[in-house]
Amino acid sequence: MSTSTSWLDLLLADASAGRMARHRDELLQQGADASQVEREAGLALRIGALLEQRRRQASELAALNDIVAQLTSLRRPDAVLQEITTQARRLLGVDLTYLALLHAEDAVVEAVAGALTPQLRGQPLSRSSGMFEIVITRCEPYWTEDYLSDVSFPHEPHDAVAGAERIRALLGVPLMLRGRALGALFACKRQERHFSDSEVTLLSALAAHAALAIDNATALERYEASTAQLANANQQLERALHWDRRLTDVVLRGGGVAELVREMAGVTSGELRFIDERADIGPELAQRVPQVSDALRSLFDATADGPHQVELTTRDGESAQARAVRTDQGVVGALVLVGGCERDDQLLLERALPALALAVVSERAVAEATRLTRDAMLVDLLNRPAGDPDELRRRMRIAGLEPSRAHCVVVALPCGDAQAARRDLSSLPLPIGTVIATDGPRLLAVAPTDDPVSLAKAWNKHGAHTATVGITGPASAPAQLVRCYHEAIQTVNALLTLDQPGTATTAHQLGVYRVLLDPTGRAELSAQFDALLGEVVREQEQRSVPLLATLKTYLDQGRRAAPTAKLLGVHVNTLYQRLGILDRVLGRGWREPPRAVDLQILLRVVPWDRKRD
Repeated sequence: MSTSTSWLDLLLADASAGRMARHRDELLQQGADASQVEREAGLALRIGALLEQRRRQASELAALNDIVAQLTSLRRPDAVLQEITTQARRLLGVDLTYLALLHAEDAVVEAVAGALTPQLRGQPLSRSSGMFEIVITRCEPYWTEDYLSDVSFPHEPHDAVAGAERIRALLGVPLMLRGRALGALFACKRQERHFSDSEVTLLSALAAHAALAIDNATALERYEASTAQLANANQQLERALHWDRRLTDVVLRGGGVAELVREMAGVTSGELRFIDERADIGPELAQRVPQVSDALRSLFDATADGPHQVELTTRDGESAQARAVRTDQGVVGALVLVGGCERDDQLLLERALPALALAVVSERAVAEATRLTRDAMLVDLLNRPAGDPDELRRRMRIAGLEPSRAHCVVVALPCGDAQAARRDLSSLPLPIGTVIATDGPRLLAVAPTDDPVSLAKAWNKHGAHTATVGITGPASAPAQLVRCYHEAIQTVNALLTLDQPGTATTAHQLGVYRVLLDPTGRAELSAQFDALLGEVVREQEQRSVPLLATLKTYLDQGRRAAPTAKLLGVHVNTLYQRLGILDRVLGRGWREPPRAVDLQILLRVVPWDRKRD
């Protein structure tokens, strides 16, 4: 009985195997039954080993529970992965642990503990070879006593990294979650060894908890990212609504483009400017941002699906950008922001573009309505004379003219594009107070000046030739405006008859031709031409000799033969032959006044060279 109690005391005292062996020897020396002592010693050793195994399992289970609790407290996936490898290395007492996760068609080593080199982290693993392929395909643990010399599986290109880490014994377990493998967890020793079932079970249990922790951390990260994204979207929406309210308030209280730009420029972190597509950017901006001219041109010329924004850089390396302000009619301007370009600036520009487009359209509609009204008033003033001087002065003021000043009247008939002709007329250095209007196909301008010649010189110097321009004046009194207007129209008609489109002249410079070439007298002039020169035309067509040109040049040169022959490029004898034909056709006396004067005027005022040759 005492013997049994002694063995029990040793077991309760966690006696080592050596202590139990000495106790057996003592019993044998005391003369106890040898067979019984051996049997009891064997039982005691077995019970001791079993108790040691239970204690180790309990310790491992406690450690595993601690690890699980630690994993659940971590929120970032990268921290979870690193903690898994660190705790797996400590739990199994191995030299190295690493964890690889699947990504679409590839797998990558995401976390490492105990590495000798930095090469293992981030190392890609093949899904079709090596131990990794066995673990994730079979979804069960797999181990080898010597990885590099094991020929039971195909090796991978990254075995060079395994050699650098001196990996020998290697155990891999899958990270399983809801029946699918997320990746694998590996534990290795740098010498050959056998992995026990308890070690495989322990690492598998850790891998099961690790997979769940990875999934939770990843889901939490996605949730936090979505929450942050939603919060950011809400903030942006609030800021957008705030700016919409501020910009709408500006528009509702009658503010235009300038006030909107001032409202925005006060809060942007850079310098903000609105540039109309017809405006000059100015030398300061062009020098500060060299590419701005090309950028604006690309925005203004772009189609509906063309670029809406161009990123720029200043000479000093600051960021800048240009954004198109669009309406259904195309680009009506651009917002240029120099410097800043922060996120709030971008939001402000985005919210401002519709309000600016609306303001531009509104201002242009008002300007167009004002222009049409003023055009109507000016046309009415020049076409409908008023008997009452006070009424006439009132109508002049409504049309934008000052009755106390002298004025010149300009009538321009476009040669093609009416808009181009208006731009050219508006770009002339006209006096301040000039009013420009549209009168059917013609353009009108009433300028407060008493020098019509300078206006004609300015147009001809401009050189655009987009309109034929007649200028009259000055009208020193309001009642003279109607007369000047009709004289300017006569001047334009005369220039067209003289085949001088695109030029400008005054009524005084045109002289009597203004009256002669007025449409009311053209039919009579044409009939007179046929009566006096019709026979010359027929003779010219029959002989194919330029008799009309010869006649005009001869009269213009004062009936001198040598200069006439030189200008015509013929010998003087040839000229005499032509003059002989003219003598026969026109009869005697055509070379002397008054017949010579009549013929010379007809040849100058009737477009015979375009209509009869």
